[in-house]
Amino acid sequence: MNNIPLYEKLRPKSLNEVLGNSRLKKILKSWIEKDKIKSFVIYGPPGSGKTTVISAFLNELDDKKYEIHKISGALEGAKTLKNIIASSEIPLFKKQTVLFVDEIHRLNKAEQDVLLLHVEKGDLILVGSTTENPSFSINPALLSRILTFEIIPLNEENIGILLKRINKIYPDIIFEEELKFSLKNFFNYDIRRIINTIEALIDMGIKEITSDSFKEIHSSFGYSKEDKYDTISAFIKSIRGSDPDAAIFYLAYMLENGEDPLYIARRLMILASEDIGLADPMAMNIAVSAFQATKEIGYPECLYPLGEATLYLSSAPKSNSVLNAYMTAKKYIGEKFEIPFKLRNPVTKWMKNKGYGKNYKYPHDSGGFVIDTYLPDKLKEKQFYLPKNIGFEGKIKQRLKKLWDGFKNY
Repeated sequence: MNNIPLYEKLRPKSLNEVLGNSRLKKILKSWIEKDKIKSFVIYGPPGSGKTTVISAFLNELDDKKYEIHKISGALEGAKTLKNIIASSEIPLFKKQTVLFVDEIHRLNKAEQDVLLLHVEKGDLILVGSTTENPSFSINPALLSRILTFEIIPLNEENIGILLKRINKIYPDIIFEEELKFSLKNFFNYDIRRIINTIEALIDMGIKEITSDSFKEIHSSFGYSKEDKYDTISAFIKSIRGSDPDAAIFYLAYMLENGEDPLYIARRLMILASEDIGLADPMAMNIAVSAFQATKEIGYPECLYPLGEATLYLSSAPKSNSVLNAYMTAKKYIGEKFEIPFKLRNPVTKWMKNKGYGKNYKYPHDSGGFVIDTYLPDKLKEKQFYLPKNIGFEGKIKQRLKKLWDGFKNY
């Protein structure tokens, strides 16, 4: 009994015991009360309580009406699924089969297709948990037949209740009053990590647990939400300022403090267009490749593609002309204007008679370029994109200047 982790000892047996997520609990309870169970998936980060909610839900189902199966999408595949489904198809006096697939995103397309057919027929009620966005990780056909719920992180009040529950098991332990705020900032979604760390401190013989106690185990404790945003800001500004040393330092600080690598990778993709753009078109390719590699290999090996992208983007020439062009153009979209008739496709005879497409000059008939106006008449003198003499964008500027000499000011 002593070998049972504290996390398991605290796992709620019913939905009423589950902390937070009141809206989701209300929906699940109403299904149980009305005996109308639907297929659904819960998604959220690791340790956020997805399995806890689902386990509590399954505990409340009437075992006289439902036959419950639980499998791991990471460990079990088509053979296990087919065996469960085969048992659900026995017609006489059968119970409704409920299948819980943990890490459902780990099932391949063929395995998800096996589920699709039987969810559609009503042979199977599918319940799943996933750390991946269902829009990307679950087949669209299957996703359209199930409901999706996103787990909500615990707030400070919920964490306070959690600490009281731990106190019931370990009545000699004293928790600092402000601890619930520190835990929220540091661990955010990861309830399991909160409990496991507290258990480790208790096992070390610590009787009074404060924010400082966590430094015994987590050197990164104290990396709060404020630190997160301050550091990512410093990271981006360092790359924008072409300082690879500062940028790689802040990258290491974030990764070693448990920052989500994909969060960093997304910011690099934004920066590649916002701050480099056409000064070095390869910057976007490098950033996107780093994101894909990070998604595939995860932590800690993601430090390599993220480090490579950070150093490349820091060293690349900088231009914000893409951003400037868009924001300048955006100022005029509220004005009433008409698309020139020559730019409209004459799809029907009526359109052709109205003048759609008339006088349109096809550039390829003139070697790939012909001087013409494309903006609405009232905006035809406007110029939104002003390329800079920086990196590759300098070549773009020279080409546009040659093409539009006498018509646009490059």
